[in-house]
This record gives sequence, C-alpha cells and structure tokens, in this order.
Amino acid sequence: MATVKAFIRTSKNNNEVTIRFRLSDGRSVQIFHVSELVVKPDVWDNKEQCIKKRVLYNEEARQKLNTAVNDRKALILKVYNLEMNKEGLTSEWLDTAVDKALYPEKYKPQLKIDTLFKFTEQFIADAPNRKDKTTGRLLTYNNIQQYKATEKHLKAFAAKIRKKDFRFDEINQLFYDGFTAYLQNEIQAIDENGKPKIDENNKPVLLKEAFTANSVGKHIRILKLMLNEATMQGINTSNYYNSFHVFTEEVDTVYLTETELQQLKDKDFSKSPYLDRVRDWFLLLAWTGCRFSDLEKVGKTDIKDGFITFRQQKTNTKVTIPLHPVVLEILEKYNFNLPEPITNQRFNEYIKEVAKLAGINSVELVTTTIGGKLETSQHPKWKLVSSHTGRRSFCTNMYKRGLPTLMIMSISGHKTEKSFLKYIKVKQSEHAELMAKAWQNIYK
Repeated sequence: MATVKAFIRTSKNNNEVTIRFRLSDGRSVQIFHVSELVVKPDVWDNKEQCIKKRVLYNEEARQKLNTAVNDRKALILKVYNLEMNKEGLTSEWLDTAVDKALYPEKYKPQLKIDTLFKFTEQFIADAPNRKDKTTGRLLTYNNIQQYKATEKHLKAFAAKIRKKDFRFDEINQLFYDGFTAYLQNEIQAIDENGKPKIDENNKPVLLKEAFTANSVGKHIRILKLMLNEATMQGINTSNYYNSFHVFTEEVDTVYLTETELQQLKDKDFSKSPYLDRVRDWFLLLAWTGCRFSDLEKVGKTDIKDGFITFRQQKTNTKVTIPLHPVVLEILEKYNFNLPEPITNQRFNEYIKEVAKLAGINSVELVTTTIGGKLETSQHPKWKLVSSHTGRRSFCTNMYKRGLPTLMIMSISGHKTEKSFLKYIKVKQSEHAELMAKAWQNIYK
C-alpha cells in the first residue's frame, strides 16, 4: 500500500527550508516531490509531519500550513493511484504530475495563433484580466465591448469578401482600403429573390448604416491596438498596419446655456416621475461637470461639508466639486441621495423627451462625414442632447462666466488646456465678447 511522508532537511542557521514528500509503495517505489511549501526547522515536527504543537506559532498560519501539507499528501496519492503503469516512475514524473494537477491551465494544448481572428478571439477572451497600460487598472466593460464590436465588423467584412480569416501578411493597404470602405458605406439587406429588402414604410432595410469618420477611426484604432499586441507577442511580423490612418474630425456637439438649464429646472414634470428624475440627473451633470459613469457611483458618504469628492473612473483622478445651489436643492429633494439610477442608454433616450418638453428647440446645424461624404443637416437642439451635454454645458458655461481655465479643469478632470478648449463649445464671437467684458473690468 502506497504511503506519503512529509519531511524536511535540517538547516544549521534555522532559515526556512522546503517541505519535501516521499512516496513509498513497497520496495519498488521510492520517489520524492519537492514542494513550494516552506517552514523553519525549529518549529517542524518530522514525526507528526506538522508544526510542533507546543511551539509558539500564529494559529492561523499553523492551520494553513498543516492543511496545505495534508492536502499535498492526498494529492500525491491521488496522482499515483491514477497512474496505470507504475513501473519506472521517477521523482521528475511525480513533480510534473503534481504540477499538472495544481495548474491544469499550463498543460492545455495551445492553439496555434497564426491568423487575425484566432488572435482577436484570444485577445478578447483574455481582456477581462488585462490592464490598461496608461492607468494600470483592469479594462472596463465598455473597453471590452468596443473590442467585440470591432471584431464583429472585421468578421462581417471578411464574410462580405468571402474570406474566413486573414493571414497577418494580408493586412496591408488593400485590406485597409476594403475595410474602411465597408465601414463607410451602408449595406442594404437582400430578400430571397435577390432584390433590396424594403420595410413597411417603403424604406430600405439596412444590415449596417454608414459610419461617421470618427466611428471608422475608432475601429481602425482598436484594430491597430490589437495588431500591436500581436506584434509584441511575436505572433505578427508584418508592420504595415503602422501606416493605417485613424480618421478623426471635430464633432458639432451642443451645450445648454444657463438660460436653457433654467428652462429645464422650471419645467413641471410632477405628472411624469421618471422624466422628473431624468431632468434632475441632467441638472446634476450640468452643475457638477461629472461624467455620467462617475456621478452614478457617488454615494451619501462622498458628499460632505458642501463638497462632493470622488475618484474619476476614466482618469483615476481624485476631484472635489463644490455644491452649486441647484445641486444642493436636488440633493435635499432626495434626502442627500442621488435620484433613482437609470442606465446611460435609457437616460439618453429620455433626456431628449425632457429637453423637447422644456422647449429646447433652437435649430442647430450639424456637419459630419458619413460614408466618406461631408454632410450638413439641421436638427432641433433637443434631438442632440445626451448625458455628455451636461458635462459639456458645465465646462462651457463656467468658461463663459470668466472662471480661470485651470480652475474648471481641476473639477472637470481635463489633463491639458488643449483638450479642455477643444471640449468646450464657445464660438469665436463669444470669445470676443469675453475679451470685451474683461477690458471693461480692466479699464473702468
């Protein structure tokens, strides 16, 4: 009958030594396993194979080590009994068998990754355990969803040109031109007769809408990020992707003036409690400068002595924001809790209804590149309002009030003045008005 004994080799200086295990099965088997478990010789009982009972030792640590020793002995017997051919077994075999039992992931057959989709699938599977190289924090859910979206479009593009996958050396200018064209153009659904599919309103049914320049650029940026990782891992040896251009263009976004924010505040939504909460959420964004994702995590303990203090999720920056009178009024309304939470997606749907009912209906011109073409369209302002509008309204209104840029940035969390000035929505004529007011104060 096989037995396992735990023992140590003594040390003159009482330094920690490795706990070893001897597996015996009659005279035919005498093999050893050197574990990673360590102990000081003066506290080890070789006869009882555990920490000495009468020695002073942390009770939790004693129990933990003794349990680990017993578990290892049981594991050694298990792997030995599972081995059908017991002739010629060695200590090396035992070490490997124990390691396989402890760390099975190390011994799974490795899929040969030599194509784009084999890599992207592994890249996305590993993403929850990957850290952002800038912040050192684990990737967010939104990061991973963006990776999945890019992979989905890459696979749809491959299907469109009747390919199952791409070799890395095929990711060249021809690939780039084809993929960007696919993203830029709409794709109409085809019926069983091979004709364009039409919906009940006699409009074409689209499998994919034409993307804006910024959306195309986002997918190219993520593709380059994944290819760069494949290169760093030694999987990809083609560096043509470095020349892929990432499209960007300044977006015509809106902000709400202080007058429009007052319109929202004054509108009675008492008959629609869900719209009332959405309006309050937006006003909190517009008078704190918070991102929606940050504000929804603020708790009662983060609000103290007239300030809100929290750490921004995106930048990991700690910010302290004074409570504007409007913010204080809303917090008092909810007993210094935030309004009932709502998803960002639902919020962006409802805030448009709120803005429309509040009369935020000035006409706005929006110019953007869609399908590779520059298009200008007119929209009522309420249609353009989203959660981002609240934060942008705060930054823009405070800037127009004449608050120092760096002071606003300390609250908004912008790292550079360049990014801040690009973020706010102030026309050249408004800059001129601000300068005129400044001169009036200087030269009174």
